[in-house]
Amino acid sequence: MTFKNAIYSRFRAHLNQKIFQLAFPVFLGMTSFTIIQISDTFMVGKLGEYAIAAAGMGGIAYFTVLAFLMNGSVGIQILTSRRYGEKNPKAIGEILFSVLIAGIFVSALITWLGSLFSPYLISRMTPDLKLREEATVYLQARFWGTLGYLMLYTLRGYFDGLGKPIIGMYSAILTMVSNIFFNWIFIYGNLGVPAMGVKGAGIASSLAGGVGFLVFFLFLFGKETRNYLRLSQYRLRWEILKTTFRIGFPSAMDGSLTNIAFLIFNKMAADIGVESVAASQIVFSVLTLSFMPGFAFSVAATTIFGHAIGSGKFKKAILATYRSAFFSAILMGMMGILFIIFGKEIISQFSEGDKLIHEAYPALVVVSLVQVGDAYHMVFGAALKSAGLVVWVLLSYVIVSYGIMLPLAYWLGIELGLGTMGLWSSISLWLLILSLLFLWKFRKGDWKSIQL
Repeated sequence: MTFKNAIYSRFRAHLNQKIFQLAFPVFLGMTSFTIIQISDTFMVGKLGEYAIAAAGMGGIAYFTVLAFLMNGSVGIQILTSRRYGEKNPKAIGEILFSVLIAGIFVSALITWLGSLFSPYLISRMTPDLKLREEATVYLQARFWGTLGYLMLYTLRGYFDGLGKPIIGMYSAILTMVSNIFFNWIFIYGNLGVPAMGVKGAGIASSLAGGVGFLVFFLFLFGKETRNYLRLSQYRLRWEILKTTFRIGFPSAMDGSLTNIAFLIFNKMAADIGVESVAASQIVFSVLTLSFMPGFAFSVAATTIFGHAIGSGKFKKAILATYRSAFFSAILMGMMGILFIIFGKEIISQFSEGDKLIHEAYPALVVVSLVQVGDAYHMVFGAALKSAGLVVWVLLSYVIVSYGIMLPLAYWLGIELGLGTMGLWSSISLWLLILSLLFLWKFRKGDWKSIQL
């Protein structure tokens, strides 16, 4: 081995170590959020098909808001990681103080509007009156927890940008434990609290988000963070908010518009029947197990990419993205194989009915076949956002989701009568197209000249 090759090998090994150091805490944190999703479906599932469908429908509707907050926080992560790479502690503190103050007002607005329009939103999704009533109550309960979740995602984006995802892991684990505990209290009625069913699940999730935020809040008093805040002079900087908005809003919109596409997707499932809605909810819950490594490595890629670009190290940024995608593809591909082999057994844990297993399993198989593509779609999409191509990524999601995925879902699922499997076949094609599109754009390299 030549000296040059030895140096490169050591660099790559160090980079791999850095990727896993960032991705592993995020992976554990996402495991906790996945357990929340699964435990909600499992605990609500004991109440019957309508309860599963109502929590699933209300959950997807609220996740449109959460997707906006989560993807918007990517703007905070990108900007923080850039300033960290530039070694600019004053700007890091100004980012933190400004987004915290803005977050309070934004969450109050979302809570008010969401609670007000929940009945209208659910009424557009299903004609079933019983399903409407249960889903609306669940959704309104979720909106009251918006402050906790917005602050949680804001601070997670900030600490991830600093390269400290382990704090997010602590927050996620405590959120998981709290959610299961609150579910036990409010769904079934324990410790003197009356049983609230689906509404109790919504209350539990809202309270758990507040607990998760408190974990981040405690870390704000750490020495490093206190120093950043001191340098910020506790001033609200509008130019910081404008830059964060310019980066974060398109990312937030692609999350929300994509999730609105899934609301329409869920409406198609409702047109097929309650069983299709419940089956789709189960498939979503199972797929969160595979979603975890993709999200974890996309966070790692975003952070390393931002640090490297901020310090002018383009080769490191490119290599980190490819390595992150490779590791993610291996893990997600393995999960896809497990879903195909053990899918029926996994689905049976959510519902004992043979009808739901028969409805959900073919859909799970179809989407399991493209888990490697999903890995590349998530990691390269995150890298393109970190490079500053947030609007380009937004447009890609909108065009592929509304121009291809939804029309295909309607044609396969409803027109051809393929039901739930037909709907999910469109999701598989959606993932494949996005993965190829993002990989092509990244390899093109025209993002290198963008300044943030």
